Amino acid sequence: MDALERKLENLGRVGGHPALDFVNTVDSWVDGEAGAEYLDSYGDLLHWHQMSDLIGTHSTRALSQAGSSAKAAALEAAKQFRIALQRLFHAVAGGRPLPQESLDHLNETIRKTIAWRRLMASGRDLVCGWDFSGAPPGAILGPVAWQAAELLEHGPLDRIKECPFDEGCGWLFLDSSRNRSRTWCSMKTCGNISKVKRFRARQERLPEADDCNDRQG
Repeated sequence: MDALERKLENLGRVGGHPALDFVNTVDSWVDGEAGAEYLDSYGDLLHWHQMSDLIGTHSTRALSQAGSSAKAAALEAAKQFRIALQRLFHAVAGGRPLPQESLDHLNETIRKTIAWRRLMASGRDLVCGWDFSGAPPGAILGPVAWQAAELLEHGPLDRIKECPFDEGCGWLFLDSSRNRSRTWCSMKTCGNISKVKRFRARQERLPEADDCNDRQG
């Protein structure tokens, strides 16, 4: 997958779930290795959370107050956490046991961020939210961690699929099609690229036609 085809601004939400979309913030996943990076700064990390409706402007301002070294450490922690989530949902998509080390990483992230999770009243309803006032920059992982835990606990795990990395990008997504026939993360990117590759391969295998003008009578 050509990294130029996607940018942070146009990644979209093809994963169908915030935790899967967070894993998809690299250009590709091939054999567990991340491709080109879309989160190049802590500002990018905050921006992605805003685009995904996980935090608002107040939270963004609160989390932006830390120094550069703390932000750099938080960005690295986010990338390591992303690897843990990729391994978890890669296992789910392949019908394999979940790696305990990655589950431990998820549990630890939840433990570290729970202090900023809030239960709030909205009329007669109860709303779960986040208050990042005074929080360190690493607290930004809280919303994604809780979303990931909820997906693992409540599913639908049987609809989690992986874009085939031999022809696609290895991105994760929820297959919401009625007959569960979705193969690609997006037909606009990997699906069309695969079609073009197969077409070219067929053309290369076709025998060359004889030129009648070259035949001798």
